[in-house]
Amino acid sequence: MKVVLTRDYEKLGSAGDVINVKDGFAKNFLIPNNIALIATQGNINQMEIVKKSLIKKEAKNIEEAKKIAEIIDGTTVTIKVNSSPDGKLYGSITTKDIAEKIFELKKVELDKKKIDLEEHIKEVGNYEVNVRLYKEIKAVIKLEIISDDFIISEPQKESEDEETPEEV
Repeated sequence: MKVVLTRDYEKLGSAGDVINVKDGFAKNFLIPNNIALIATQGNINQMEIVKKSLIKKEAKNIEEAKKIAEIIDGTTVTIKVNSSPDGKLYGSITTKDIAEKIFELKKVELDKKKIDLEEHIKEVGNYEVNVRLYKEIKAVIKLEIISDDFIISEPQKESEDEETPEEV
């Protein structure tokens, strides 16, 4: 059965493409989920018009992503956090923290989902973080996590307890 795709579908093609699929796949999945329409001449003509508008929208999105990439690529973001003397953070640095810091520095609003972190950052140090802005357009941010103050975990109270019995 010939169908015309109404939107991009990873394994089949992009919006407006006319493809040949099995009848059951088209009738039971593609058409009910509004992924495709039966390939009549009217539907093909309509999808050509939609495809032209999608191309214009795609070009606009690529242009915006390139502008943002120029602004943030190579930016060094410094975040001060509390940590232990051996450099372990109390908590972690997440994509939300990074997006907020970039907004403070560059006035560019990034979606936290576009920031690639393999795992949350839990130690002081320097990191390189990839930002997926749009399809193939990416930027790299240098992230510097520094310790604001070391928080010493309670050995002072023990020394105070030792002094008290000596005074008595």
